[in-house]
Amino acid sequence: MRTERRATPRYPQPVKLAPGEVRHWCACGHSDTAPFCSDERCSAGERLSYTARKEEIVLFCGCGATRTPPHCDGAHIGLRDREPWWQRLKSWFRGA
Repeated sequence: MRTERRATPRYPQPVKLAPGEVRHWCACGHSDTAPFCSDERCSAGERLSYTARKEEIVLFCGCGATRTPPHCDGAHIGLRDREPWWQRLKSWFRGA
C-alpha cells in the first residue's frame, strides 16, 4: 500500500502513436511521468498497457477519474470545482 500522497490531477494528454507502439498508463496516480508509469514508482499491477493498432492520436486520461481507462472520458471537467481535501479537513478540525 502506498503511503505517499497522490500526484495532483492533470488534464488529458494527447499522444501520437505509431502502429504497434506500446504505452503504459498509470492507474495509481503516483508516477512522476503521469499519465504514464515510471518504472521506479509504479508496480506492474498498477499499469494498463495500450498498444496502437494504427498510427493515431490517443487522448490519455491525466486525472485518473476516467471510467474508460486509459482513454479520457471528460471526467476531469468536474474535478476542478471540487474543494481540495485539505480544506475539508480544516472544517472538520474547527468543529472539534
